[in-house]
Amino acid sequence: MALRRNNYLGMVVGIAAAVVVASASHAQVATTLEQAELAGLNPQTRAEVQSRMKQGGQTVYEILTTILLNSIKLKHLGSHILALDFNAGIAVVRTASGHLRSVHFDPTTLEIRS
Repeated sequence: MALRRNNYLGMVVGIAAAVVVASASHAQVATTLEQAELAGLNPQTRAEVQSRMKQGGQTVYEILTTILLNSIKLKHLGSHILALDFNAGIAVVRTASGHLRSVHFDPTTLEIRS
């Protein structure tokens, strides 16, 4: 019984290790929409996003959202992004107090305007 349990444990650990290695070495490829989002960024911001993409594990959208959320949290502590419109440069966030706020940002640099 203990031998069978050790075999299962070894198999699970082996599969988990294979998944981690495969996902870490697999760089994300931008979709057509993400390529359009990248094209709308200024060269410095685009280079930052592409650099993060090479690390793998995140899509363009996830990287852009992370950059925006970090910037928004500097002005609105504890806030969460509920919706994003990159073309319009607006995010809707729920503040720590539960209020909804619209936050305007520059879609080319992701800098917060309001």
